[in-house]
Amino acid sequence: MRARGIGVNLHYIPVYLQPYYRQLGCRPGDCPEAERYYGEAISLPMFHTLGEDRQDAVVQALTEVLSS
Repeated sequence: MRARGIGVNLHYIPVYLQPYYRQLGCRPGDCPEAERYYGEAISLPMFHTLGEDRQDAVVQALTEVLSS
């Protein structure tokens, strides 16, 4: 997506993997489904000034990436 000019980010980091919770004993593997989701989910551009032309570009890029 970035190669197509679309900024994406990781959606979230599981709370129990944050440093505070790791010092309490939480470890990778404690919640495998949360970790699987973390490894797969992304945040797409979404803000109030995103025009329809850019929305279309995001959808087109996502369609191309997912179909390749």
